[in-house]
This record gives sequence, structure tokens and C-alpha cells, in this order.
Amino acid sequence: MASPPLSGLVVPPAPQKGAQLPQNIAHRGFRAKFPENSIAAFRGALQNGAIALETDIHLTKDKVVVLSHDPTLKRCFGRTEKIADCEWSFLETLRTMADPDVPMARLADLLEFLSEPGRESVWVLLDIKRDDDSKELVTRMAETILAAPGDWSKRIVLGCWEATYMRHCQDKLPGYSIAYIGISLSYSYELLKYDCVSHFNLLQGILVGSRGARFIHRAHAKGRAVLVWTVNTEEWMDWSIRAGVDGVITDDPSKFSSIRKRWEQDGSDDEDDKGTRAVDKSPPTAHPPDTKTVTGFFLRRWTRLYMIVGLIRVIEQLVTNFRRARYGWEGERIRAALEQ
Repeated sequence: MASPPLSGLVVPPAPQKGAQLPQNIAHRGFRAKFPENSIAAFRGALQNGAIALETDIHLTKDKVVVLSHDPTLKRCFGRTEKIADCEWSFLETLRTMADPDVPMARLADLLEFLSEPGRESVWVLLDIKRDDDSKELVTRMAETILAAPGDWSKRIVLGCWEATYMRHCQDKLPGYSIAYIGISLSYSYELLKYDCVSHFNLLQGILVGSRGARFIHRAHAKGRAVLVWTVNTEEWMDWSIRAGVDGVITDDPSKFSSIRKRWEQDGSDDEDDKGTRAVDKSPPTAHPPDTKTVTGFFLRRWTRLYMIVGLIRVIEQLVTNFRRARYGWEGERIRAALEQ
């Protein structure tokens, strides 16, 4: 099970019969080459194989929805102020430290960019950050989306880290797709009980292994799509395709575009009568860089990759236990937010 065919209108992925390759989703735009979350990064991503964009939203002091991963200006703009303490009239004068030096973008700027001819099929995942008041941020986001010309209900997925935000999204933007963003399979399993969550955008490392494979299978059985972030190495791009996820979120959409082309070429002789390639029956050989053996660099690289996965799983469990101790079990928290 994987994403729908990429011909015609490309909408947020939903599992269906047939083995299509995961959609190529650019993490904060083409972050590997351009300043993240900028219009330049979004344009570069679409020019290099991405068919969808992922970006982050925050709120300024005067309630303008802007695109930034961090709550402060330090990493991208070299200043110490918090975005929540700055008005847009000041923020729009800043330029990124990374070349090319470009301005911060608003959500309204992104929607205008996506409204231009030739981009009608591009969809976007909005990562709603938790640094601002949840109701205020979702309200302002909804106002911005509804004020933009056109129907965005099939082109925007609302990414939420907690069920409280999902409730606000249901209230302010009914009919819009909602994705759970997170690192907790326990929270994800509980959310499978609620139809309002159509997408699961999960840290790729927590899906490695039998428990993750079971979740992907169960999510697809319930008609939910599974996206993974942030996938930048060839090995994990190959793994994501084999695992049957519906979308890969990457800093380097150009690299993932090349990986997808390799899979398409390797599987070109294994199509069924309907022209659908059997991904699970004909996986290509992995191509670790600069090695043709199973020793030396190859072994060290895979050891390091799986050590990172192990660390991610430890962090997942620690965070899960902490949140249970402080806020209660996942099912109770989700029920309180979504069934009130």
C-alpha cells in the first residue's frame, strides 16, 4: 500500500491498492540547498522533484502567521529576539544568514506562491508549532487560509503534535485533513481510533522493526496514510520504499527523486497486467556510497545508522514515560481533547 498515482492532480497521499512509490515531500523546502522555509527553498524543491511541501508556522506579536521552524530568530537570521515578541513590520526587513539572503515568508506568501499557474497540483503539510497559544495560532492560520483565493481543503494537511490542536483545527477548518506529527507509536495507535486523523507523519526511526511494520499495516488497513521524516540518506530512502510508506519528507528532494527513478527503472520489468509495479516483490539492491563489499565502510555505516535508530527508540520511550507520568495515559489525554 502506498501513495496514489502522480498523474493529474497530486493530493495528499492516501493508501490504496497498487504499489506506487512514496511521494517526494520537501522538508522546509529544498533545505539542503536554500534557506529553509523560504520561497526560494520552495521553488527549488519543486524544480528538483518534490510534489509537496512541508513547512512550519509561528505567530508574530501582531498575529501574522509566518513560516519558521524555530521560535527565535537566532539560527536563521542571527538575532536573539523571539518571533512572538516581534511585529511583522520588523520581521519583513530581515534577511537570512544563509545564501542567498532572502526574507522570512508568511503563510499568505506561500499560498500566493502555490496559486501561481503550474503549481495547482502541489499540496502542503503545515507543521503547527507549540510555542504559541494553540487556539490563537490555529484561529489566525484558519483566517489566513480562508482569506486566500481558491479552495485549499484538498491541498493543505494540518499537522498537529497534540490532540488539543486537532480539536481546534476541526473547529476552525472543518473538512481539512489532519495529520499527527510525532515520535510516539503509543500515541499513534490511540489516534487510529479517531477518524479525524487521516495522516501519520512520524519520525522514520521509530518505524524500523516489527512494531513499526505492524503500525504501517494497521494504519493502511484503516485507510490512513503514513509519512516519514526526515529522511536524508540513501539507505533509509530505500528502506522507506520497501516499508510501503506513503510519503518521504526529506531535506534533499533531488536525491530522493533520483532514488525513486532508480526504483522505477529496476522495477520496469516487473509490472503487472495493469501497469502497476510490484514494489514488495522486486526491490532493487541498496547502493551504499563508495563501497562494493559488505565489510569496512559498509558495515561501519550501517552500524552507525542502526545505533541512531536505537537511540531514537530510547528517547521515544523516555518521552512517553515522562508524558504519562505528568499528563496521564495517551488514551485519556486524546479522549479529553477530542471528545469534549
